[in-house]
Amino acid sequence: MVKGNSKQSKIKPLVLETFLSVVEKSVGTKMFQTIWAEVGGRKTDATEKGDLSCAFYVSAILAMFGFLDHSRATVKSTEEALVKAGWKKTKKLAPGTVIVWGPPRDGSHAHNHIGFYIGGDKAISNSSTKRVPTKHHVTFGRETDKKFRPITAIYRHPKLK
Repeated sequence: MVKGNSKQSKIKPLVLETFLSVVEKSVGTKMFQTIWAEVGGRKTDATEKGDLSCAFYVSAILAMFGFLDHSRATVKSTEEALVKAGWKKTKKLAPGTVIVWGPPRDGSHAHNHIGFYIGGDKAISNSSTKRVPTKHHVTFGRETDKKFRPITAIYRHPKLK
């Protein structure tokens, strides 16, 4: 029942709006900083205290909404899971799409990166320096900037319209 209304009202969840709200409100959270794993008989933080948490962040949010079956630790395994879960590659950025970036131009990282596009040339992904999700330019700056990362893939889910 909707407050102030004596009749039952039909409630229709707004999935895209709720999804984007959760992504935007996740900025600064430390909850995606650690994935514990046993490696060679020793307990290890596989994400190195949030430095390598981008895939965990994205896949955990997607799993929370039922868009993936569970969280992942790598960009590659997250991309594979996206395809398996019905996400389609697209060339068009739209709020709610998942972006995969190549390594930055400055060579500070050799690995790909993953995050969410939220609109207005802005994205949210885990920052390896701040070790929490942050809002940033969709390509981390202009093509001539040292921190620029080229977009290598964009994924869209049919339920996020």
